[in-house]
Amino acid sequence: MGRKLKADGDVWIAVPGGSSGREGHRSVVFMCDSNGQRPYRVAEVQDDGSDAESHLANLEAREFRELFDRSTSLGTPAS
Repeated sequence: MGRKLKADGDVWIAVPGGSSGREGHRSVVFMCDSNGQRPYRVAEVQDDGSDAESHLANLEAREFRELFDRSTSLGTPAS
């Protein structure tokens, strides 16, 4: 299902994205639920060995918002 967040005037759903390509990390993908024209966003988190869905569910609201704020459109590195 994923966890929802209201940000940038839209509703986003965060879902586990699998390995991020860096050892000890995994990705989280934010998909826009309210506007199909918005590109997805990707953030990287430490892989703490927990179930990815549980990890997202257990983040405090502030941490979850900070994760979204760190995400980049289509997973491209910030310049």
